[in-house]
Amino acid sequence: MNHMILPMTSGMTENGMINRLHFRLKVLMRRFGLVTALILAILVSLILSVGLWRSPGRDLKNASDADATKQVVAAKSVTGLYDLDQLVYNQKDGQYMVVDYRPTTTKMIKRLADWQMTFDKKERLSNKGYLKALAQTNTMVMAFPDAVAGNIVDDMLSGDLDLPTNAEISRIRVPMGDANTVAFFDDKKRIVYRYKVTSAAKTMASFKMSSETVPVAYRLNGKHLLTDTLSDVSLRSYSYLMETNGTNNYLSSLFAGTTTPSATRKGDSLTYNDGSSRQMTLNTNSGVVHFDAYDVDNVGDDFNERMRMGYDWLVRIHQIPDNIYFFESHDMGRNLTYRLYVNGLPIYNQTTYGTVQIKQHDVRHEEIDFSQYSLQVPLPADNDSRATLSDSAAVYKQLADIGISKKQVVDLAYGYRWVSDTTENVVTLQPEWYFEVGDKWQAVKDAIADAQQEGDD
Repeated sequence: MNHMILPMTSGMTENGMINRLHFRLKVLMRRFGLVTALILAILVSLILSVGLWRSPGRDLKNASDADATKQVVAAKSVTGLYDLDQLVYNQKDGQYMVVDYRPTTTKMIKRLADWQMTFDKKERLSNKGYLKALAQTNTMVMAFPDAVAGNIVDDMLSGDLDLPTNAEISRIRVPMGDANTVAFFDDKKRIVYRYKVTSAAKTMASFKMSSETVPVAYRLNGKHLLTDTLSDVSLRSYSYLMETNGTNNYLSSLFAGTTTPSATRKGDSLTYNDGSSRQMTLNTNSGVVHFDAYDVDNVGDDFNERMRMGYDWLVRIHQIPDNIYFFESHDMGRNLTYRLYVNGLPIYNQTTYGTVQIKQHDVRHEEIDFSQYSLQVPLPADNDSRATLSDSAAVYKQLADIGISKKQVVDLAYGYRWVSDTTENVVTLQPEWYFEVGDKWQAVKDAIADAQQEGDD
């Protein structure tokens, strides 16, 4: 039987080749498919990462887990933010201000909160009577850096004093010995709110005056009460590691509820804008951030509400570490300033305004300035690294010599100069005298140097 062999067609040839190729690819994928997929995934990831890094909007679009762990949460309460910044002992031989007061005032406030008190009377005193009441012997006077709303002071203590909600409370006077009367002072209006102590489990007698004090005297200058020092004081310098808060820590929060902002860079300025109501500009060189919101629903209708809204904003922008405190208020809380404090003294020149400044312009517009930098870890202190600051009288004379009269000076206080070394990521804090004229704080040394420069020109 003869067998006929048929020739192979072109279609059969192509199908066979495809089948063989498919078989070989399956073998290769079994052997090397996982490795190939991983390599491709890594390459794609690198390409995307480079693209995001080169984009000015990367901070908003790619918040990393590392940045999230650095976010500063609300480590303190509202009353912890609006804390005291002075303690004076009124003794028979004079008045003495404690330099590092906060460890004592914190314990005093906690004890005072346990006292039972009832309202006695409200008095408006003359200038002379006001100074006399503040300097009453055998009492201690705790002061706020600037007036604080009565409702916040009420919350700081027992919560049932019923101080006027928007009263501007500047100081609290407590007895050293037997608990009899507690007084709350309003420096601007010269008003004193007196309370009778009905029950006190523990008095203030156990709080002995610190050895690190300076003799002082109160003095009125218009509506302002100043605490003049009567002798020199030696203050220590400190060094800290500087921490830079990632843009993600506040960017996503400030633009929450709006469209994703676009990002543009011009020199050192990196600007984020949602195109309608919010804009944030970061100076990548100085670390200063400026934010404007034109769609704020609630900026606060009175002094108390504005102070509480200030706290809410600090929480929102992750600017409420343990060492930040309220420093100053203008226009009944429409302009609030907060500063970092170290050992009881504020840092003045971290920026031109402090650490955070919040301004309420109208019912919808809020303006916030803050710093991207904060203090992280204190470095070992050198006990010999100190500065001796002269008494207030000598400082007033220095200012008078350059044309700034004593009457012009709204306030005069010790503080720290922020000196940063960005290459080493270290901040040195140097104690100096600072003074306030026309709502602006300046180092006395800087004012003298400026005057000398103008004289030379």
